[in-house]
Amino acid sequence: LSASLLHLAQTPADCARLSGDPALMPQAVEEFLRAYAPVTMARQVVKEKTIGGCTFKPGEMVILSFPAANRDPEAFPDADKVIIDRIENRHAAFGLGIHRCIGAHLARMEMQVALGTFLARIPAFRLAGQVRWSAGPVRGPRTVPISFG
Repeated sequence: LSASLLHLAQTPADCARLSGDPALMPQAVEEFLRAYAPVTMARQVVKEKTIGGCTFKPGEMVILSFPAANRDPEAFPDADKVIIDRIENRHAAFGLGIHRCIGAHLARMEMQVALGTFLARIPAFRLAGQVRWSAGPVRGPRTVPISFG
């Protein structure tokens, strides 16, 4: 949510468009999840495997960067742009396969309700200070000071 609000505060055109057309909310939420995926996962290698000339041995740890996967230009045209009405959006923000986040649908719904309610009440706002970012495996803004009115 904080990354979505930061984006909208920094991109008034997207904020105005989403405020004026709430039907875009489901697509916008998917795009915010793709562009600002907050989680990376670590996994332990169980079988030796070489990928791209790099050998991974059993017991080693690897990081699966969902945010990087979501910026793959082969999977997403204009991958570094946030396009709130992006149609094809098979992002990995919630993981993939059997390890997919069990709360993905709840998180989507929470984002849609929270952003929709916020924008219905405060359709225009701006960044009003320094953003503080988190450190560690869950990334994203921890504080997003805004002003409105």
